[in-house]
Amino acid sequence: MARRVYHVWKGRNIFFCKGRLIFGPDAKSLIITLLLILVPVVIFCTNVARNLLHEFPTYNTGYVILVVTILFTIYVLVLLFLTSARDPGIVPRNLHPPEEEICYDPSTSVDVGEGHTPTPRLPRTKEVTVNGFSVKVKYCDTCMIYRPPRCSHCSVCDNCVERFDHHCPWVGQCIGLVCSIDCSILFYFLLN
Repeated sequence: MARRVYHVWKGRNIFFCKGRLIFGPDAKSLIITLLLILVPVVIFCTNVARNLLHEFPTYNTGYVILVVTILFTIYVLVLLFLTSARDPGIVPRNLHPPEEEICYDPSTSVDVGEGHTPTPRLPRTKEVTVNGFSVKVKYCDTCMIYRPPRCSHCSVCDNCVERFDHHCPWVGQCIGLVCSIDCSILFYFLLN
């Protein structure tokens, strides 16, 4: 019987809902982030907004402020969940290194009986032509792939991530390709 990808995942990610939600290895930091968001909102709603309900009774301004605060808080929590529970653009690993480009390095040879046998080594970079332009791609020893441009290996999650920006400890996830697309879509809808 075929196994799902998240069952044999070699990174440090945590999966929920049969692999549909993917969190970083430090997902417990989300609890601190949630507390830093919710505690000030609860204090504001119980102290300040409650006093505003009685301050402007004719225009219901206190209720409007309270509702807007709650709606923005829900909006922020939904965006936090979407950012921390989605795949940031992880590039799948190879099971075996690419064989066609193995070169032998005589400086790192192994003694076998009477002679020396050179150990195979992949080139660290290679030139690839994309749309008529020459692009240099790097090899990742952990993932055994030549990484696409702007792809980096996250040492916390132990994955190569497309358009890797950083690993955010507040979100507990890498900020990469999917997060940047989400932000651009969000700003598009906010500005139009």
